[in-house]
Amino acid sequence: MMTGKITSVYGNDINTDDIIPASFLQQSTDRKFFAEYAFDRHDPAFRDRCKETDTNIVIGGENFACGSSREQAVYALKENGVVCVIAQSYPDIFYRNSLSNGLVLIAVPDTSAFHMGDELNVDLDNFTIENKTQGTTIRFEMNPDDQNTFQQGGMVGRVRRHLEELLAK
Repeated sequence: MMTGKITSVYGNDINTDDIIPASFLQQSTDRKFFAEYAFDRHDPAFRDRCKETDTNIVIGGENFACGSSREQAVYALKENGVVCVIAQSYPDIFYRNSLSNGLVLIAVPDTSAFHMGDELNVDLDNFTIENKTQGTTIRFEMNPDDQNTFQQGGMVGRVRRHLEELLAK
């Protein structure tokens, strides 16, 4: 179970250049570097809002993180304490990058009921999102293999766990 606060609400077609502008991509290989430039041109207040809590939840519309396949977009979100993005849809490559790096993505048909400041409990075991602020619960669907991977912290965490199991034998 993840508990977090909605600190950003966006509409449709937020692209990876909105999340991390291309001009910063070649300046570092350190994941933490991208945190200070997240939404630099699109929503500069994003970073300050994320400092209010270490469990930020971002809400998006359709096609969240469209555009180029930059993995740095995932780093920019995660390094700002984003633990989950809830949107109507994601491009496949962003979804795969997030799955690899353990940024939980949840797709729901309609995000209009989520508002800035809402406190959420996201339960990957039961496929529910409880909005503690509004007193509502919605269900979502997720591929069981993806569920397992997100619960282990992404593909890196999943592989690490598997190797630990092999080495323990």
